[in-house]
Amino acid sequence: MEKGDNSTVLLIDDDLVVRDGIANFLSELSYRVVVASDTKEGLEAFHSAAPDLIICDMNLAGGSMLDFLRTIFSQVASQAVIVLSDKEVLDDVVEAMKLGASDYLIKPVNELILLQLSINSSLKRAHIIKENEAYRKRLEDINHALENNLELFQADQQAGRHVQISMLPKPPQIIADYEFNHRVVPSLFLSGDLVDYKPLSKSKVMFYIADVSGHGSSSAFITILLRFRTEQLRREYIKGRFSGDFTPAAILKSLNKDLLDTALDKHITMFLGILDREQKTLTYSVAGHHPLPVVYKDGKASFIELTQKSFPVGLLPEAEYFEQTIPFEKCSLTLCSDGILESLPQTTLEDKEQRILQVVEQCGGEFQPIREAFGLKKLNNVPDDIAVMNVSDL
Repeated sequence: MEKGDNSTVLLIDDDLVVRDGIANFLSELSYRVVVASDTKEGLEAFHSAAPDLIICDMNLAGGSMLDFLRTIFSQVASQAVIVLSDKEVLDDVVEAMKLGASDYLIKPVNELILLQLSINSSLKRAHIIKENEAYRKRLEDINHALENNLELFQADQQAGRHVQISMLPKPPQIIADYEFNHRVVPSLFLSGDLVDYKPLSKSKVMFYIADVSGHGSSSAFITILLRFRTEQLRREYIKGRFSGDFTPAAILKSLNKDLLDTALDKHITMFLGILDREQKTLTYSVAGHHPLPVVYKDGKASFIELTQKSFPVGLLPEAEYFEQTIPFEKCSLTLCSDGILESLPQTTLEDKEQRILQVVEQCGGEFQPIREAFGLKKLNNVPDDIAVMNVSDL
């Protein structure tokens, strides 16, 4: 039998034999079991033990289990509950399910494996509900904070700048012996360039540069969503909860669905990479991002390889994302948003791209000289955000 996860289960049943049988079964599965014989004891145990799951008999002698469930769900809407009932009396079961119970089983519960499956399903359902509640609450809090910033600065432009700066990591940082540095020059209009870099393990680092389409509060909201969602996916991976392989393509696929679900008619161009210190590699995926990052190695600068093109995130539900892996040792990577192209004096796109290569090569792939060569310290009032990020192998 599959072991439990040390979750706390509150078992309410006035039949001592049934109660002890189920309690012993749950204990063998490593669940922490708290028992009660009636709704009064059950309510006291609910408040003292804060159970992850409640299993309760709908046919207790004395005391209404429905009233008990109404009280429980009024306090914890996501509470996982499995109800037990005789098959002759199912009206209360239907009402319990309407109140929020996640499953029901007909007594006697002879096949305890069915109970285990029901417990697993109910706990998983409750976990998803709690995550969604936390996710919605977080978005509500962020949206509220954004509204307050708009009132505080009395302008979309000032609020956008404040939000962008507050979300960006503090440079420079050294993670897994890679040095990360960046500079973001916000535009006059509320828009959405974003960079981030975070550890995945002692030897792996995830990083990205992203550019949200358009301007205005909706674009700023998408940058918040992007930052929150990528961090959520990263935490799921670290805790071993990410479904499937944690790869740049898989992350972009998940973000694509999230953005389409917002129905805000926004898309994001992105470059997302995962560095592996042990393997000395960079695995990356490109979602319509331009210009491509520049690799500096052995005194030469070149745009990173791109064998397959992918659509920006949030455009098409059927979009596919591909990844490539290249050696990454004794070199650096310079990433720019497309705002850099508008800041360059050259007239053609080809000349602008050659200028980027020239700057990176002349500066030896080092961030501070690159920043000065692009004049990022002096730029202001630009029509579009400009983001430049640099990753160096120390």
